[in-house]
Amino acid sequence: MKSLDKIFLLKIIFSLSLSFGVIYLSLSYSNWMVFWGFLNIPASEPFSDFKALNIFLEYKKNGFDPYFKNPTSDPIHAVLIYPSIWLHIFDYLDLNKDSNFKIATFLILFTYFFVLIDLLFRIENKVFKFLLIIFFFSTSNFLLIERLNIEIILFCLIYFALINKSFLKQFLFYSLALILKIFPIFSIFMFIEKKKNFLFVLIFSVFYLFLFREEISLIKNNVIEYALIFAYGSLSISKAIYFYSTKFDLIINEENYFIFKNLLIFIIGAISATIVFVNFSLNKKKKEFNISLNEIMLLAGGGIYIGTFIFSTNIDYRLVFLILTIPYILNTEKKYFASSYVICLIICFNSLFFEGGDSYSKIYFLKASIIYLMKFVILFFNCYFFGKICGKFVSLNFKH
Repeated sequence: MKSLDKIFLLKIIFSLSLSFGVIYLSLSYSNWMVFWGFLNIPASEPFSDFKALNIFLEYKKNGFDPYFKNPTSDPIHAVLIYPSIWLHIFDYLDLNKDSNFKIATFLILFTYFFVLIDLLFRIENKVFKFLLIIFFFSTSNFLLIERLNIEIILFCLIYFALINKSFLKQFLFYSLALILKIFPIFSIFMFIEKKKNFLFVLIFSVFYLFLFREEISLIKNNVIEYALIFAYGSLSISKAIYFYSTKFDLIINEENYFIFKNLLIFIIGAISATIVFVNFSLNKKKKEFNISLNEIMLLAGGGIYIGTFIFSTNIDYRLVFLILTIPYILNTEKKYFASSYVICLIICFNSLFFEGGDSYSKIYFLKASIIYLMKFVILFFNCYFFGKICGKFVSLNFKH
C-alpha cells in the first residue's frame, strides 16, 4: 500500500512540475520562442490553438458567424473548425480573462502529463515504457503541448473511458469527447465486448451526428487540407497530389479535384475495410471472450487513426492516440510486425524534423513519399489487428 502511495505521489509531482514549468515558460514570449525553436518546433503565441477559441468567441459577440470568413488577417483562425459548444464553454468560464485562461491551461496540462505517467506505470512492458518516453520527447508531442490543441483533452477523455470498468463512466467520458470533437466516434469499438452497450452507444452517437448534422457539415467544409509531411490522411494525400498536378500541368486540376478527392477516400476506405474484415470469422458461431485493456486500447487508438486517415486531414499531433495501440502490437507473436510498427511510429512521431525546403523539389518529394509510406504501413497494421480483435466478438454468417 505504501508503495502505491509513493507511485501516486510521484505521478502528482511529475505532473505538477511539468505543468508549472510550461506555464512559467509561457510568461515570456521571447523565452517561449527560443525554447521551442531549439526543439525544432515552429512556435507561435503560447497555446495558440486553445487561445484561438477566444478569438472566435469575440467574433460571435460582435455579431459574426464563426463558421464563415471573419475579419482577421490570420488565415488559420479565419473560420471555426470546432463544435460551437467550445464557445459556450469559453464564455461560461470567462476564459478571455488571462488568469482564468492560465488556470484552465494548467489543469489541462496537469491532466495530460498525469495520464502519460499513469500509462507508463500501468503497462508492464519495458519496450512500451521506452517508446512512451520517445513519444514524450517527439516533435508531435512538443507541437501538441506548444499549441495546446484540444487533442490533449480528447486523448485524456478517451484514456479515462478505457481504464474505467463502469460502463456509465466509460460512456460519459466517450460521449463528452464526441461532443467536443466529432472524430472520437471512431473509438466506439471500445464497447464491443457487450453487444447491448455497443448498440446503445452506437444509437446515441448516430442520433448526436444527426442532431448536429448542419454544424458538422460547416466544420467539414472549414477544415484545411494540409499537404505537409507532418500531416496524414486521405485529404492530405489528395491535396498534395493536386498541388503537384497543377504545378506540372498533370491530370488533376480545380475542375476534377472534388471527384478525385472522394475517389481516393473511397479507395483507401475500401482497402482498409478489406483488411479489417479478412480477420472476421465466416459462417462460425461467435465464441465468448473477455476483452483485455490492451485490446480495447488498440480498438480506440487504432480506430481513431483508421477513421481519421480515411475521412480527414490531420496534423501529426493526433498521432498521440497511436500510443494506445503499442501495448497490444508489442505482444503479438509476429515480432517482425511489432518491429516494423515501432520503427514507423518513431519516425512518424518526429515527422516535423523532415519538413522544410522547396515543396516541389525531388528531395522533398522523396522525404514525403517515405513518411507517407510509413503512415500507410501504420494504417495496415492497425486495420489488421483491429479486425483480429473485432473478429473475436463478431462473426459474419451468410447462411440462411
